[in-house]
Amino acid sequence: MIPFDFEYYRPDTPEEAVMLYDDLYKEGKNPLYYGGGTEIISFSRLYQLYPGAVIDIKGIPECNVLEQKNGYLVIGAALTLSQIQESNIFPLLIHCGGRVADHTIRDKITLGGNICAKIPYREAVLALLTCDADIMIQGTDGKKRVNIHEVFNQFLRINKGEFLLQVIINEKIARLPFASYKTTADGAVAYPQDKIGYPVVSGAGINKDGKLRVAVSGVCNYPVRLAEVDNALNDTGIPRFERINNAVEFFPIISDMEGSADYRTFVLKNILFDMMERLEYY
Repeated sequence: MIPFDFEYYRPDTPEEAVMLYDDLYKEGKNPLYYGGGTEIISFSRLYQLYPGAVIDIKGIPECNVLEQKNGYLVIGAALTLSQIQESNIFPLLIHCGGRVADHTIRDKITLGGNICAKIPYREAVLALLTCDADIMIQGTDGKKRVNIHEVFNQFLRINKGEFLLQVIINEKIARLPFASYKTTADGAVAYPQDKIGYPVVSGAGINKDGKLRVAVSGVCNYPVRLAEVDNALNDTGIPRFERINNAVEFFPIISDMEGSADYRTFVLKNILFDMMERLEYY
């Protein structure tokens, strides 16, 4: 249980949600938008969050959209990772998000929650970074659609009071050849959805027009895709292992209880090699 009282609101429209946020913020109630609530509940139990009010966005129809429209996939931020996995609408996102926690927790974790979470890994973001997804943001001045690379740098950088409404992906890009791998602290390597737990390294990649695009998680304290890494991996004038060594140099690789920087580097090189083996010849 959360050990303090708070107010609960469930708006019916995006406009109502941001108006509520603005009013509650002015009243000093430190409001938070609420999707699955797993992180809010966990941090509140640990006395690391003290929201005076939560605004549940699950009642907003736009946040629950799951459709193919005009050549794009539109996925609402309030959809759970399990709902997305069962839809089979975006294979790479299904592979990345399908290894977050276990099935019971994925029934509660929303796509928006995973993108906006404080936890370092946020593996669903990898699919969005590699596929250059757009995101729809709701604020007091209305909706705006921006590319994820404009607003995601270590975390989603949107203005106070705004919230993530939808993710939008070009359908052709979502259907490109892809690879997705995850290695956990016990050394196990997961390919589809057969391994849970925090990643030592988790990676996602696609081949677009003969060029690799790669994003990784676990290597740094945030999910990341770097243009320098893509360029190094696609430098076909030099041997594959040299390209991988050059690419790895661009990552600020961390050490923690899950694995040392040296071990993460070793795992990352192997994952990049596997991706190149799988994707380069499409």
